[in-house]
Amino acid sequence: MFLAGIFSSFPLVLLLFLASSITVIAASARFTRQLEALCEVFQLSIGILSLLSALGANIPNYVSSALAILDRHVDVGIGIIIGSNIYNIAITLALCTLLTTTSSGIILETQARRDVRVIAWYALIITLGACLVIALLPGKTLMALFPTTEHMGLLVPLVQALVLVVFGGFIVHALRRSRGSAGTTLAHHDHEDLKTPLSVVRLSAEIIFTLAIALGGVLVMVQSGQILTDDLHMPSILAGLLVLAIATSLPNTVVAISLVRTGEAAACVEELCSSGSINIALGIVLPLVFWPGILTDRFLLLLDGPLLLLLALAVLLCLFKGRMSRSLGILLFCIYVIWVLIRFWL
Repeated sequence: MFLAGIFSSFPLVLLLFLASSITVIAASARFTRQLEALCEVFQLSIGILSLLSALGANIPNYVSSALAILDRHVDVGIGIIIGSNIYNIAITLALCTLLTTTSSGIILETQARRDVRVIAWYALIITLGACLVIALLPGKTLMALFPTTEHMGLLVPLVQALVLVVFGGFIVHALRRSRGSAGTTLAHHDHEDLKTPLSVVRLSAEIIFTLAIALGGVLVMVQSGQILTDDLHMPSILAGLLVLAIATSLPNTVVAISLVRTGEAAACVEELCSSGSINIALGIVLPLVFWPGILTDRFLLLLDGPLLLLLALAVLLCLFKGRMSRSLGILLFCIYVIWVLIRFWL
């Protein structure tokens, strides 16, 4: 960590962590508004908006996890993704239900409900596949209950391949919705005149520049967060599962709230579901294909993974009703607090 040699004082590191967090939040909010404007200029659907938002806002998550797995810290890498996805559903979605422009929480129209439900199915299947991959890793997992054979060794890459195939299907599904149709287009917003090619190029450059600022802020935030957790003698798995997961998820939180506050409730929910699929595929399954490791924290499999599955299933069930009330948001928030307390107790 390059910050360790520069800032050794706890107050300075804390100040740097807070300053970088504010920078990330401001840059992420600006990134969302610019991306929304660009999608409206090209008349793209909410599916493309949610996919691009998820890919951009979640770069800190899956990059941080991939780097941790590459560095042989498999527990930390997996913890960042699982903790981030739990946070996105339990906290970000809860905030969106409370901050939506309607008093009844998030309400989706029939067409939007069907479109988002497909994405939620993909997210649930990918999450289930990732839990199976984790269960088959060597170490304190289900693999310890069975004798190691040649066939068991082939099972892990097979499941990984299946998860990546499903993820590919998810991407193809999103790209097929590249043009807005009835019930899938973005809500109209007042943007500057971006009809000219020069204006579009300028907006695209601003999007890249804003994203670069956000990612740079995340890099500083993550490293200063690691220093803080080390100074507080927090176990590395909890640092990844809670502190780093939350820190890297802040851009995604801002993106989702920005979408729901501008009337894009369907894009908000779909972005959160897309984020879960992208995080798992690019942050857990794909890195483990190239850098397989050993799982040492069994609670990732016995507690955190099942909780994430239940949350993903709850989102899917809510989408069948087409409504996510504010009381649901409060319940999700309480579930997250209880999970954090249990995690610290364990």
